[in-house]
Amino acid sequence: MKNIVAIINQKGGVGKTTTSINLSCGLALKGKKVLLIDLDPQAHSTIGLGIEPGTYPVALNDVLVNKKKMAEVILKTKQENLFLAPSHIRLDRAEQQLAPELFRETFLYKTIQNLHYDYIMIDCRPTLGTLTVNALYACNFIIVPCEISRYALDGFSDLIETIENVKNHDELEKEKYIRILLTKYDPRNKVSNEWVLQQLEPYKELIFQTIIRKNEALNQAHMAQEPIFTFKPDSSGGEDYQKLTTEFLNLCHQSEKN
Repeated sequence: MKNIVAIINQKGGVGKTTTSINLSCGLALKGKKVLLIDLDPQAHSTIGLGIEPGTYPVALNDVLVNKKKMAEVILKTKQENLFLAPSHIRLDRAEQQLAPELFRETFLYKTIQNLHYDYIMIDCRPTLGTLTVNALYACNFIIVPCEISRYALDGFSDLIETIENVKNHDELEKEKYIRILLTKYDPRNKVSNEWVLQQLEPYKELIFQTIIRKNEALNQAHMAQEPIFTFKPDSSGGEDYQKLTTEFLNLCHQSEKN
């Protein structure tokens, strides 16, 4: 079975794209063949990997609306083993075009069935619309980046409800297919950190042990259009995403054994 991972939060600015790019790159550096699908019309994962919109003839909107094969849009990246299905602002219109279609939630799933990758990572847009539902339908694992802030859990219950409606899994199965990733952690904010962790107590079994610290190198890497592993691997951001990659792989191996 393919490992298909949706990286999702309907809140923006929580580290969703940063995680999509750097976890995908971390897996590629471990020798895994990885496809990153940029399902956000803003194309931040595409740009973050050094590929400018307009430099490629076809993108995801052509797959979902114009019935191009996924293999026709996939691009190589500078990182060995890491491939990209790029996005474009036209994907925003594609979401509206898909709205009246029957079985619209299955379109992405159907396009990736014959692809041969060890991991398919999906960077979702920050909404719970048709594109995100497509990602949830297609995936078998979900990562929810969650910024450690006062508003960390705003909309979280809506997200969980949407996941449950699409995946139709038992309450007890969440631990098998969902993980919350705490991001932008600043150890100086002790009171705020303790408050957020207290609010997350009901979900403690779903939280990655790895926490992504607030780190300027991560922002700079995105501006430089590089993963942290090539931009500044010895930064705290590089260390954290290295740990996350290892923890995620261990989870996948555990799941395969079970």
